[in-house]
Parts: sequence; structure tokens; C-alpha cells
Amino acid sequence: MEQVRVNLTLEKEVWKAFDTLVPQRKKSKMINELLKKEIEKIKRRKEEKALASAFEEAAKDRERLAVSDEWNFLDREEWD
Repeated sequence: MEQVRVNLTLEKEVWKAFDTLVPQRKKSKMINELLKKEIEKIKRRKEEKALASAFEEAAKDRERLAVSDEWNFLDREEWD
């Protein structure tokens, strides 16, 4: 995996705590893992927002609702 060297600016207290808690040879790995997790959270939130918008639009589509209503009787049938 290709790596890139970066320069970050952090709050002094954040760095002090991080520097105290994380061993010297583990800092890059820890930051990388934390960023990966946060990036996945951001992506998931964006996807959920896009899906919510799509569902809202679909709920406004009268033609789609009419077709859906045609199949509602299946939900009421017993499946024994």
C-alpha cells in the first residue's frame, strides 16, 4: 500500500494526550485507522442521505404507488 507523508495541525491538548497514550512506533498506524473509520462513517451518512432522498421521491411517485397498491393484497393473504 502506497503511503504519503503529511503535516497536520492539532490542538496542543489533543496532541499531548495522543503522544502520552500511543507508543511512538504506533502513531501513524493509529491515525490511519481512525481516519479510515471516520471516512467510512462519512460515506455511510452520505449514502443514507441519498437513499432517504430517493425514498422520499419514490413516495411522491403516484404511478409507483398505484402499482404497489395492486400488490398489497399479497400482504393480507395468509401464508400457511
